[in-house]
Amino acid sequence: MLSPQRPLHSVFVTHPHLGSHQEMHDPQQLSLVQSVKALLALGRIPLASEVPLWAIYGCLLASWIFQAETPGASDAFDWVAAMQCVLVVWGTNISINYGNEYFDWDMDRPGMVASIKKDVEAREKFTRELEKKSSGKESNKEEIVQKVNKEFGNEKIMGSSSRIIHDGTFPPYVALACATFIQVLLLAMIVFSRGNDPNLSSSMTTKNTGRFTPFRGVALQIGVLCTFLSQTYVGPPLRLHYHGLGELVSALLLSPVATLFGMVGYYTAVTGRSIPFADLFATSSTSHSGFYLDSQLWMMLAAYYFYEQARILIMHIHDIDADRKGGKITLVVRIGYDNAKWLYVILDTLSLGFFGLLANSLANGTGSLSRIGSTTIMLGGTGALLAFALPIMAITARSLFYHSPSNRGRPEVESIIPILPHADLAKIVSLQTLLTPAIMAVVVLAATRNA
Repeated sequence: MLSPQRPLHSVFVTHPHLGSHQEMHDPQQLSLVQSVKALLALGRIPLASEVPLWAIYGCLLASWIFQAETPGASDAFDWVAAMQCVLVVWGTNISINYGNEYFDWDMDRPGMVASIKKDVEAREKFTRELEKKSSGKESNKEEIVQKVNKEFGNEKIMGSSSRIIHDGTFPPYVALACATFIQVLLLAMIVFSRGNDPNLSSSMTTKNTGRFTPFRGVALQIGVLCTFLSQTYVGPPLRLHYHGLGELVSALLLSPVATLFGMVGYYTAVTGRSIPFADLFATSSTSHSGFYLDSQLWMMLAAYYFYEQARILIMHIHDIDADRKGGKITLVVRIGYDNAKWLYVILDTLSLGFFGLLANSLANGTGSLSRIGSTTIMLGGTGALLAFALPIMAITARSLFYHSPSNRGRPEVESIIPILPHADLAKIVSLQTLLTPAIMAVVVLAATRNA
């Protein structure tokens, strides 16, 4: 188990009055409600909403592609089965976020200390200016404190959620405890779900009143493998993100695997049929469970994989300097900025190529997605998605080439495509992938209404 080398209650910063090399900490004075909000922010829960959206999208696909085995009408959609799939992928993602904060503590610490130092100095300066204006009157001390708290009270938590385990508000093990607690809750849900499955229980009560569980067969196998890989993203024993494999694994799990898990989990929960691994590569005539993925669905998953991989690449290009300093040999650090910018273009090109193949297949009216309903709406939805994504891809690519070290010093060429800083690129590509599963879920529902 990794543990921080510094005392958990303190950080080293330069205090404006005590001089350098003094030990101090700057804990946030939070109420109970604020403490809960801070812990939620530490898990980046709002930002973890992309994965459950992909899972619910997968559930909707399974419900309509396999209409003979699963409910097809929206009012018959099994939300209990879907929510079990959503909760397990969402909870796992949140748990990973907490775990990453703990295992990345040493690497994040220099940047956090610099941020804390800057904040302390700013508040000290602001306080001195207020004291000077008040002429040192005792009656104004409380008023000064209130003004300082109003000016800086929310700045620390809004600046970086990681800060609360670096400034002494919470010790680092709180992040690990949160990660463990969530995984225990998920495990309890899985055990309860399996215990109430009529196919897995000998109880007559369960056989008469139980529900089928999503956590059987390939769905359970995918869940176990992905949970292990996710938890070792930065944690031991693999620490994938420190060896150039983090980007590859995270892109695979966030989009295509989350969609696939939603499909197989929902199908298993609704039909009660356990899907063997071989059925993922079977045809309608060779599948034992009735579930299979045809070439059209594989095209779709491939398009989403490269789409997601491009987004992950941008996030790590944004962090390249910090990762180098912290000794985190990510894929971007390994190949360098100039190669990473070209890789982003290649990934987008591959994604667009698979989207093109998918659109052609839909236009021909063949494949599993054609069973959902109106192929015209499915085609229109895919077109709308690309109309939304293409400008972001163009802006991101141009900005990457402009900010490239090999381009340093060259004047900006006029273009209608704007150039954005890396921090803004990370935001817009995250928005792009966050909205994609929501858009496609709406498209599926619209297509079914016109079936």
